[in-house]
Amino acid sequence: MSSFILEFIKVFIPLFVVIDPFGVLVVFISMTSSVSTEMRKTIVNDAVSYGFLILLLFTVAGSYVLYILGISIQALEIAGGTILLIMGIQMVREGDRPKSAGGSMEHDLGIVPFATPLLAGPGSISLVIILSSGGLTYVLITVISLVILFFITYIGFLFADRIFLLMGEKNLKALTRIFGILVAAFAVQYFLDAIKVISSSI
Repeated sequence: MSSFILEFIKVFIPLFVVIDPFGVLVVFISMTSSVSTEMRKTIVNDAVSYGFLILLLFTVAGSYVLYILGISIQALEIAGGTILLIMGIQMVREGDRPKSAGGSMEHDLGIVPFATPLLAGPGSISLVIILSSGGLTYVLITVISLVILFFITYIGFLFADRIFLLMGEKNLKALTRIFGILVAAFAVQYFLDAIKVISSSI
């Protein structure tokens, strides 16, 4: 049981850091401050449901997609690590999640940019494929982690105004910068893991 908890922590923490509910919360507050209560509820429901379904799909079927396309896990680790490294640097420099393209209508905000790319972006999609590549146990752990993470995100979105007032913008940005350092560290670790496997096979 203790080993399962340890493996769960190894999966949950990288996902929590990459999805970064605190960073998304700052963006959510800034982009939905002027919308009605009903519209905000719709945006919250769309963001959480579509974001979860996208990552669930890649958790369950991502390895098969890679097999069909002829892409190795090591190639994905390097590509995903590059994306994560860029994200981490931006989070440290800006104290916020990397900016997405604007221009969405209010009723589409839940899907773009919140469901994707903010919650289910290139970094998190690459990460769930990498994390779930270790077999059925890791697929299960990744799914459980996603359920917990998106529940936390859902609660955060529902009480966004109260959380923002309680913590303050400076504290949220400070936490995001700390998470950015961890994102960059995970990226470097993925590089090292990929290089280790490639070098051992030569």
